[in-house]
Amino acid sequence: MIEFHADDYGMSLPSSLRIIECIEKGNINGISLMPNAPCFAECMELLQRECKRDIKMAIHLNLMTQRPLGDPGRLPDLVRPDGSFCVSYKKLLLASVLPGMRKRYMRQIKEELLLQIKKCLPYYPEGAKIRLDSHRHFHMVPVVFDSLAQLIEEEGLAVEYIRIIHEKPAFYRNISKTENFRMINIVKAVLLNTLGRVDKRRQPALYKRGTSDFASILLSGVMTEKNLDLLLGNIKKHREKFRDDIELMFHPGGIFEKEDLEQITDEEDRKYMSDMMRKREMAAVMKQYGLTGEDV
Repeated sequence: MIEFHADDYGMSLPSSLRIIECIEKGNINGISLMPNAPCFAECMELLQRECKRDIKMAIHLNLMTQRPLGDPGRLPDLVRPDGSFCVSYKKLLLASVLPGMRKRYMRQIKEELLLQIKKCLPYYPEGAKIRLDSHRHFHMVPVVFDSLAQLIEEEGLAVEYIRIIHEKPAFYRNISKTENFRMINIVKAVLLNTLGRVDKRRQPALYKRGTSDFASILLSGVMTEKNLDLLLGNIKKHREKFRDDIELMFHPGGIFEKEDLEQITDEEDRKYMSDMMRKREMAAVMKQYGLTGEDV
């Protein structure tokens, strides 16, 4: 099964409506819920009312933008004086290797992520297992992956899936034929694949819950029709090289409304979500690819 997955559901009402359109009229069959978005409850009501198709839902854990669900006073290493998140990869990598810093960060990370998970649980069917990923994939950093492993065990959380970033070369045969390629994505892919190898050694039980092959980091932010055609062509041609389940990540829920952009606390997110490439990703997931029910 190929999961066409839309990240960042709930970031704004208009962007969530665009994602629902991609579900109802396009190929999106999985979404990530952003629990600390200001309009999360309204967006979930919208999803329950407007979405008629069965979809997979993951919890989009977030320490990178917006504000925490917990008391900022209890999260001194994670927030700015104004209460918004100030977490970076550099800080998380340092916390992964410095013992004193690691202990502080793990307590704060576990406290906040538990609140985010609990906020999403009422929207899962009773008894259903949860799925996890994160904004900018920060959960792959060892201090966070370790925190999640402890949190899951301590709280007895039923987790069926966690997104693992370990992209296979076969996804990207003939990558020179892609468009709008961004060199920074090579750095991201190398970093995340390396962190994945560390996580596999440290937390093998949690790592094994990454039961899908994942692709999109090398084409992150540029999942256009042409680039998606290349990915799907490689999957079809080299199907034996991949697991039965494959997750492809998209960001089709662009935000172009001034008042909604102003609510985003992180400048990088504002630029990314208002980039015209979001409209091209939406067009890509709305295209008919001749996929069968087994494919999707």
